[in-house]
Amino acid sequence: MSRSNEKVVIITMGDPEGIGPEVIRKALGTKSLLAQGRFIVVGDKKLLGRVHPLVGVVDLRYKTAGEGSLKFLDKAIDLIKKGAANALVTAPLSKEAVNRYHKNFTGHTDYLAKAFGIKNFDMMFIAPQVRLTIVSRHVPLKDVPKLITQKSVFNSIALMDRTLKGRFKIREPKIAILGLNPHAGEGGLLGLEEIKFILPAIRQANAQGIKATGPLPADTFFAFHKPYDGIIAMYHDQGLVPVKALYMKELVNFTAGLPFVRTSPSHGTAFDIAGKNKADPSSMLSALKLACQLA
Repeated sequence: MSRSNEKVVIITMGDPEGIGPEVIRKALGTKSLLAQGRFIVVGDKKLLGRVHPLVGVVDLRYKTAGEGSLKFLDKAIDLIKKGAANALVTAPLSKEAVNRYHKNFTGHTDYLAKAFGIKNFDMMFIAPQVRLTIVSRHVPLKDVPKLITQKSVFNSIALMDRTLKGRFKIREPKIAILGLNPHAGEGGLLGLEEIKFILPAIRQANAQGIKATGPLPADTFFAFHKPYDGIIAMYHDQGLVPVKALYMKELVNFTAGLPFVRTSPSHGTAFDIAGKNKADPSSMLSALKLACQLA
């Protein structure tokens, strides 16, 4: 980086056939944002279009959308490893398209963790009044129960606590832990995961001085979530359906556990509106602002 205290943010274009180029271009048109750091877009310069002269662009060649998506990401990883930036913002890509070029690609989060040798990491979803992680991430619903163990739940609690203290500067974070089953298992009547795995993980965290509470029933929790600094959900839709319903435009995906800041907008590729100048850049703008804030 050219100046030791400069915040340099790399932005990957994601799927070139999606709305990534449009929301990046629109977000970078916000004058107040450009004062917060220096930005480098990795992608297709022609698709990106005109941006502010202070924004750098790394233009890469590719044959298919999936190949381009992964090449943009690989170039960003290379730049970060070389110390050229301290934050990464990723526009959405299509896992299906990438898998036609590179087999067994499961998404940005796992790919980045593997590239940097990180084993304990989480997807954290951030809005002004919520910070949420999910224990089991992107897996079929039928596979979720076997992934809910004392170790996996505790690791998510501990990483949440560490991230809230380190990245977000919250001295004594309060963390809510949701149950897996309806009504948090109803004392074992509706499932035993809360008794066998989730409650022991909470007690383990409490013994280490972490202020974790639960397991709490997910069906009512989000009407009363604001007193908590962090939330641990057990599976994807349990956590993301309510937070996206409440905060979609400002919601940001942050990867906890990486040695650098990585954020992304909470929406997908939106192929149906790509190229039509209809995409809302709000989530991308929030992702860029959060990256600057945390870097």
